Amino acid sequence: MMKKRVIGFGVAIFISILLGGCSNKANNAESSSVKSSKTLISKTKVSANEAIKVYQKTYPDTSVTSLELEKSLRGPVYKVEGIDDQKEYQVNINAKNKKILQNSQEELDEDDQNESDRKADTLDLSNLISVKKAARIAEKKVKGGKSTEFSLDKDLGTTYWDVTVKKGSQEKNIKINANNGKVLQVEND
Repeated sequence: MMKKRVIGFGVAIFISILLGGCSNKANNAESSSVKSSKTLISKTKVSANEAIKVYQKTYPDTSVTSLELEKSLRGPVYKVEGIDDQKEYQVNINAKNKKILQNSQEELDEDDQNESDRKADTLDLSNLISVKKAARIAEKKVKGGKSTEFSLDKDLGTTYWDVTVKKGSQEKNIKINANNGKVLQVEND
């Protein structure tokens, strides 16, 4: 009987240690994610406008339809996408030095070769607020949170920054008008 208690007690301690280790790993992963978000902004030396200019120099006479800032093994990278009447384009740009990491183009489907769709998808790049300003606005909305992802998109005629902000285990998406900085929407993920 005593042996069973000792073994049961030993198993309970082992499970507690195992679960405690898993909890620490989860906390470390969360902490690592927050640290990496800080480095995404701090390591980004190229502005969104500069990345767009690199794209436009590579593919003149096209319309920019989206932009993302994401982390990669090489550091922060802008992914800029655009279209013309026949093709869609993508340029990946190192956000530290403006070097093109990759570019590609692909023929549009017949359904997508419509000029009115092109105009509807084209981002309004006038008076574009910076990624850093979008991060400040989003982080102010989610007090104590850190921005981890950024994308520039368009919906219903409005060009907006979609900023993912992490606070603890929660994630929120903050949509910010990219031309005037007004918060349009806050969503829980």
